[in-house]
Formats: sequence, structure tokens, C-alpha cells
Amino acid sequence: MRRAAMLAVVACALSACATTGVNRGDVNLMSIEEEWALGRRLEADLAKKLTLVEDRAVLGYVRRLGRKLVQETEMAKLPWSFHVVEDPEINAFNIPGGHIYVNTGLIAAADNASELAGVMGHEVAHGVARHATEQLTKVYGLNLLAGVLLGQDPRAYESILAQILSTGAVASFSRDAEEEADLLAVRFLYDAGYDPEGLPSLFEELLTRRRRSQGSVGRFFATHPQTESRIRNTRAAIAELPPRPGLITDEPGFRRARSRVR
Repeated sequence: MRRAAMLAVVACALSACATTGVNRGDVNLMSIEEEWALGRRLEADLAKKLTLVEDRAVLGYVRRLGRKLVQETEMAKLPWSFHVVEDPEINAFNIPGGHIYVNTGLIAAADNASELAGVMGHEVAHGVARHATEQLTKVYGLNLLAGVLLGQDPRAYESILAQILSTGAVASFSRDAEEEADLLAVRFLYDAGYDPEGLPSLFEELLTRRRRSQGSVGRFFATHPQTESRIRNTRAAIAELPPRPGLITDEPGFRRARSRVR
């Protein structure tokens, strides 16, 4: 079994196998099925380590919002899951296999639904572009399938889990990956009927908070490097969209959820 897996990896690498879909074609040695299997394993272990919110109003709203965004993606038919973490730090992250985690601190910090949708759209975009498994491919290379997926290198798996718990991400993404996630998020937000201005608006607010003090935004910027140019590029992409009346800026479900986490 291990030999077959390794041969498949080698064949994929030799053919310059790249992630399908919308990303820029970085090599990815993990199939969609394998990624979702890894995600289920990580989700189960994270549930034991994180304090997850079960409040119906909060979790229900985040799930509904997340599903609206996913519905506009190339991976709409895959099973995605949305989780809320009881944590005052302003952060959100995704792990392989369609899992998005949103801290209560982010919900409390957002001024309106479009700002929360913006960050969630950004995390969904990382998942759609498969940035996490691309990064794992870079780290583990040809040992990825045999070591992590077949359970023959528990240290590698524990390292991935520890990275998520300590930093709130599988790995820090490159500037190109972050910019790609921004532009994809703009598209997903617009298509789902949310004002995409919410994304640069919240990023701008978080930059202002960081200039005053790292405070509760330190972890966010450690895994989401922000620059003024990224905000400008996002707004430029928004400006190219055709006018669409009725884009959602705020909604009662968001206000109810935010009131319950503050």
C-alpha cells in the first residue's frame, strides 16, 4: 500500500501535477479525497483542544453565511464545515478539507455582516485554492502521502496539529497566496450578494488597531500579512465589478450573533 502511494506521488510530481481550479498551479501532491480525509481527522482532534461555541444563534448564522459563500465556488458540492471558537483574539483560519474556524473575537470586532463575510470569504478562498495542502506539499514533499495520510509518520501529523493550535493556521501563506485569496473572496462575496467592500474595510480597521497596539490582532497578522497595497488591490478589483443594487452590508442575523459574543 505504501509503495503504491509513493508511486502515485512520484508520477504526480514528474508530470508537474498542479491543483485544479482557480489557483496559480503550485504543485499539490494531495488529492481532494485525501485532503478531506485529513480534514476530518484534524477536525476531530481540534474539537478536543479548542473551546467551540454551540450557541445556536451564533453558530447557525456563521454556518448559513459560510454556505452562501461556498455556494458561489467551484467546490460548492463538497461538504464544508464552519466552526466558531471561543477566543477573544481577532482571527479566522481554514484547515484542509473545507473547515473554516472563526473566533468570537472576530465576530465582535466586525462592524457589520459584510466585514465578517469578507474575512470568511478570504478563508473559503484559501480552501478553494487549496493553499494549505500546497504548503504541506512544500514541507513534506514525496513523504506526504506515506507519512501523513497513511498514518506512518505520527510526528508529522502532530506537527501539523500543533502548528494549527499555536498559530491558528496550517502554515503562513505567501504574499501571492494571500493576494489570490483576497481577489477570490471579492468574487465570492459579490456573487453571494454581500458588499465586497467589507473585506478591505475590516482589513483597514485591523491595520489601524495594529498601529496602535498589537493587542488582540497579533495572531491575525502573523498568519495574514497585511499591506496597504493589498487593500488597494482589493479595492481596485471591487471597482471593476459591474454595479449591483441591493448588496448586503448588514443583516439582523449578524447583529444577533455579535450581541451574543460581546
